Amino acid sequence: MTDTDGLAPLQQFTLNDRLANYGDGVFSTMSVVDGKIALYERHLARLQNDAEALGLVVPAQALRELIQDTLRQQGNAVATSVLKCLIGAGVGGRGYARADTPQLSAALSWHDMPPFYTAWQQQGIALGTVPVNLAQQPLLAGLKHANRLEQVLIKRALAQTAFDDCVVTDTDGQVIEASAANIFWFYKGQWHTPALDNAGVNGVMRQFILAQVPAVDVGHYSLNALLQADAVFVCNALMQIVPVKQFSVASKTVEYSVKPGVQLRQHLASAYEREYSVT
Repeated sequence: MTDTDGLAPLQQFTLNDRLANYGDGVFSTMSVVDGKIALYERHLARLQNDAEALGLVVPAQALRELIQDTLRQQGNAVATSVLKCLIGAGVGGRGYARADTPQLSAALSWHDMPPFYTAWQQQGIALGTVPVNLAQQPLLAGLKHANRLEQVLIKRALAQTAFDDCVVTDTDGQVIEASAANIFWFYKGQWHTPALDNAGVNGVMRQFILAQVPAVDVGHYSLNALLQADAVFVCNALMQIVPVKQFSVASKTVEYSVKPGVQLRQHLASAYEREYSVT
């Protein structure tokens, strides 16, 4: 691929690269099984949509070709792996300001699938909270932008606990997500999930679930909603659906059945398989 395609391959960062300096870009992390990407079209759409929200236009065909070339080079050497795609605003510009015509860059990298996800899916995980909140910024809400310092702080705080993951709230105490996953819960016969109009990431697995499961209530909730729930799960593009077996906040701990989350994952399995693609 050449620079004229509008998406220059990035091998290493230069000192004035905007992705490295300011997090000026977007990314998506994809599950690859036997040479096919799960939720592929959703990943592509998310990269383009989130980049556009930052004022960047990602050439769709160039992005497809870059990903397909990377898949062909990798082949089926690894049955299950992770492909991360970073798209940045290029180099230059004075300070925070971009160049008048930014030359976008793209970097793809391979990683191992976390080995514990299978056990999580079957056995469930324990959630707690950490003393780090997400700032409210409607202009960035929902986007998978490359400035992830809040998540770095959250993961650092989580490492000081015995929990598998944590529930993260915004500065108003509203439930937003887990440390790197979206969250759903079942209460009085209905699934619920937080609105992401002020903070959080609108993950592709979240998008898939909302498209497949009718009448999910999307709104603003406090931690009390989770304490009242009958079942809870977290999800992202790599772990898919992981049920929660326990949630602890302050001096309260509640136990959940993992069965609804496991059943939902099984119910959506066929639809999920249909969204594997490389075209």
